[in-house]
Amino acid sequence: MITKRSLVKAMGTLTLAVALMTPAFARADTLPERFADLYEHAKKEGQVVFYTSYRQETSTAVLEFWRNTFPDVRLNIVQKQTLDLIPTIEAEKAAGRTNPDVTFISQRFILNTWRDKGWLTAYKVRDFEKISGNFREDSGYFTAVAASLLSAAYNPKVFPDPSVLPKKITDFLDPKWKGRIVFSDPRTAASQLTWFQTLLAHKIIDWDTIKGLGQQDFLFTRGNAESVRLLVAGERDLSPLISSQNVITARERGQSIQSYILDEGVVANENYLAIFENGPNPAAAKLLLEVLSSAEGQAVVANAGSYIPTHPDTPIPGGLPRLSDLKIIVADQDIGGEASQKFLEQFDDAFNRQ
Repeated sequence: MITKRSLVKAMGTLTLAVALMTPAFARADTLPERFADLYEHAKKEGQVVFYTSYRQETSTAVLEFWRNTFPDVRLNIVQKQTLDLIPTIEAEKAAGRTNPDVTFISQRFILNTWRDKGWLTAYKVRDFEKISGNFREDSGYFTAVAASLLSAAYNPKVFPDPSVLPKKITDFLDPKWKGRIVFSDPRTAASQLTWFQTLLAHKIIDWDTIKGLGQQDFLFTRGNAESVRLLVAGERDLSPLISSQNVITARERGQSIQSYILDEGVVANENYLAIFENGPNPAAAKLLLEVLSSAEGQAVVANAGSYIPTHPDTPIPGGLPRLSDLKIIVADQDIGGEASQKFLEQFDDAFNRQ
């Protein structure tokens, strides 16, 4: 488990170029050479369709990297938030269509369901054995290639001494924090929904805890980026949860915000790649999966999106901690399904929302 001080150090700046120039990438072969056979087959297909929950800056970086590395295969990116991406794919499948070749989403439960329905193709990338067993499906149906931390955050201008901050989730129930907390709405932010359902499943919190939080006059936002903006602006002072991606991005811009990990540990939001069965471009799909799973590909995504990579040869951006160094609360719940709908109904009641 890392300390507040070590996490503060971890939330440093990121640069895409540095990661790609480190000795970890001093290989004899280039990506087009390494995957020459797949590239030749992908050229005949001409394109690959990628449905992803990347943020815009990550999509832009991946698109530029792909164009420069594999110019003869067009990468078509469809970008949506996770809770919008899942129903889009399921609606297309219900209509008898398989539009995407590859997807990148954070909900392992959904991928398990899609695998069991026969929607996914098992494919073990070249570096499959290098990626920890915690971050891959045993048969290769999906592989985690990036993660972010769902940790607490605050404005250090308001709290120059972080020792006064809540150390446990139940500390946020103290009346002194009423009217000072910002939180992204779990109806619109998948990370917040994941955080709550995971903590409930592991019995770290209960509904009495949530009802207590409901009395604290939370200011709800649609997503983490807006929560960051309100903390930086001083409209609210702290939050039990803001994604580490958004905090790092804001700190790179010189904004006043910091993350820290509560005593209970931290939920890691893992993001997975999977290939769709009967997708329109099967060879290009395998090529894209190989590239984004590789050390080089993970570096592009990690630095552009402020993710923690899962490939051991990829440098950790900006001094962020390795997942193996943290007390991880495993997020393996049904996010976005019936359990989520039931949770949201109870959540609205707890917060007296109509």
